[in-house]
Amino acid sequence: MKQTHIVTALLLCIALGNVRAQYYKTYTTTADGSKLMEYQSGTARTSGGTTLTLAPTTKYQTVDGFGYAMTYSTCYNLMQMSQRDRHAFLMRTFSRSTGYGVSYVRISIGCSDFSSTEYTLCDTRGLENFRLHSDEVNYVVPVLQEILEINPELKIIGAPWTCPRWMKVKDLSSLAAYNSWTSGQLNPAYYEDYAQYFVRFVQAMKEKGIPIYAVTPQNEPLNRGNSSSLYMPWEDEAAFIKHLAPAFKRAGLDTKIYVFDHNYNYDNISSQNDYPINVYNALDGSLEGSELVVGSAWHNYGGNSSELDDIRGKAPKKELIFTEASIGTWNDGRNLSSRLMDDMNGMVLACVNRYCRAVIVWNLMLDLKRGPNLSGGCTTCYGAVDIDECDYHTISANSHYYVINHISAVAQPGATRIGTRNTISGITTACFANPDGSYGVVATNSGSSSRKITVMVTGIGFASVDVPAKGVTSVLIGPDEPESPLCIGEAEMTRLDLGRYTLTLDMEQGQSYATNFLSGDLSAWYVDPDFLSVDADGGITLQALSGTYTLTADVNEQSLLVMPRYEKLDASGQGNLYIIGSAGSVGKPCYIRGSDWRLDRAIPMAEVTDRVYQATLTVGQQLSASGVQFGIYGSNEEWSPQFMGRAGSDYRLTTSNIQFSVGTGSFNTTNGTISLRPAVKLAESDTYRFTVDLTAGVNAGVLTVTKVDPTGIEEVLGTRPEDEVAGEVYDLGGRRVERAVPQRGIYIEDSRKVLRQK
Repeated sequence: MKQTHIVTALLLCIALGNVRAQYYKTYTTTADGSKLMEYQSGTARTSGGTTLTLAPTTKYQTVDGFGYAMTYSTCYNLMQMSQRDRHAFLMRTFSRSTGYGVSYVRISIGCSDFSSTEYTLCDTRGLENFRLHSDEVNYVVPVLQEILEINPELKIIGAPWTCPRWMKVKDLSSLAAYNSWTSGQLNPAYYEDYAQYFVRFVQAMKEKGIPIYAVTPQNEPLNRGNSSSLYMPWEDEAAFIKHLAPAFKRAGLDTKIYVFDHNYNYDNISSQNDYPINVYNALDGSLEGSELVVGSAWHNYGGNSSELDDIRGKAPKKELIFTEASIGTWNDGRNLSSRLMDDMNGMVLACVNRYCRAVIVWNLMLDLKRGPNLSGGCTTCYGAVDIDECDYHTISANSHYYVINHISAVAQPGATRIGTRNTISGITTACFANPDGSYGVVATNSGSSSRKITVMVTGIGFASVDVPAKGVTSVLIGPDEPESPLCIGEAEMTRLDLGRYTLTLDMEQGQSYATNFLSGDLSAWYVDPDFLSVDADGGITLQALSGTYTLTADVNEQSLLVMPRYEKLDASGQGNLYIIGSAGSVGKPCYIRGSDWRLDRAIPMAEVTDRVYQATLTVGQQLSASGVQFGIYGSNEEWSPQFMGRAGSDYRLTTSNIQFSVGTGSFNTTNGTISLRPAVKLAESDTYRFTVDLTAGVNAGVLTVTKVDPTGIEEVLGTRPEDEVAGEVYDLGGRRVERAVPQRGIYIEDSRKVLRQK
């Protein structure tokens, strides 16, 4: 620390009550989308604006967590992603150390309206026929297992949309069998069987390594019209819980039971007002397992969150959690400017400041067609994020993703909501004391101008932050810096965002640089192979020419990418080259399909020898098997000119490759665009190295494409003249071939496979 910083810190400590130096992090999102979980961090800053002083001795409820529903549809979409993409997204969402720390998810027990079909876990009469469905086995369970590896403290709550149809009756008066997925009531004769159904579900998931923290007896018990549903008024639910709680207790399960799980307005059924209170009153305190009935769960599709005040006033010792809200076409769900403040203030903070221990929203991920969904279910819902089903890579986030992540990032499981010694006009807050000694604040500003506030914790420190107009700022402040920096050599990387770090470094070709983050299974990391090689001990060696490079590490994505210093390409071929494309190569390490050419996804080509540039791309990652289309650009201010394929261009590129061509503007080809020749299709996971040789100048550029063999032998898929033979020539059987008589076929020349056409 510089001397001036030490003096400043001492003066601040004197001025603000002898507080200790602290770290802080902030995350900011604005309704206009100009800031999206924008990350900042630092140590003590000069105070300014209005001070919000936290009061840790004023304690409210304990936090269980915040999160999303992991429906079949969500898990299906996740499982269509590449393993690297999926893991990076889940890390960013659920990791406590490098992500937002989301800690609670909701799943269905059997089908929901976002399942592959209607089903329960025991569709054939008799509990001996209980089994998990393919929706769970192939999608929900694998995703939950992956999340639990990332965040072992994850809490999971389950709810059924319906009981097995053989347990249903039309009504409790007639007790007539009711073989329907929708409506009907649970036959009292099957209360015990249905309780054992829950027990078997919890046990089956436990066998898969998935602990079920809590259940509700019925999702939306007053909704008869869902794609699958069961009408369960409070009288029925109370009667059923008298079997469910003892069944859990006798099975040795500590799974919590939350009652109700429906709307604030009880779906306007007057006889069901105060549903949770009626259930509590109907249960005898001496009931075996009654301690497992801990509280009530709520949705916001009708009524107002003020109902939580009424319920807490009547049952102050019972917990409150919020388990479902949706965005969709009906509430402009993809429009952040419409949704951000309403969802943050009207849902998350309204519930938390009314003693809810958890807030969970509906689907984490749907595709752009709002699915896959089930007929009769919600066909107008959006996910917290939407994924493009054309590539299962491109993700767009909606308000629910931001609001849940904002509070998850600063309010840890086990945190206590605390008070403040003052309020700030126009600013809505929720404040938390975390188990690790840090403090979290979520602040919203519904006004039309930015506000500066100083968050103050006596004995810990302070942070001055801006809460932008129509924006949300989350602040985490603590006594100690919680993270070790990422380093390359002796240099520390600067943190850009959650799990993303950068460093600009002068590097020498062939020199090795130590890292403190490349460890374990090094093959799991994508390290740009054109610029860097990875040593056995996790160090990196520069393969490109010596120069100044910006390295960006993403520990969630497990990638290390390189960008050379900006140098405008000149006529001699000195400078930088970049690949920019639509369907083919639009950003390392992952391929993204799309029709628009994105400059921010440009792939830098590494200058490996003087004026010779290369980029290595893999089919299914950076290349499409059938839709390759990109251009080679010089790095001037306009990202042009593109190298052309016709004579007369100042920047000309030619190739004799038999699979890839350079368009000349004729026969419906775009001049200069590199694409597959007609009828050519690439094989998934094959890797190609694109080399541009500009040693003769930019008007005589030559593109060579080699297929990189997994064994390390490169394959040149092109014609080599008969009089051009590199080194010894062997056939694929290892027999030496006389240079004078090379025949048509594949040979090994100079440790490379060569396709010869006579």
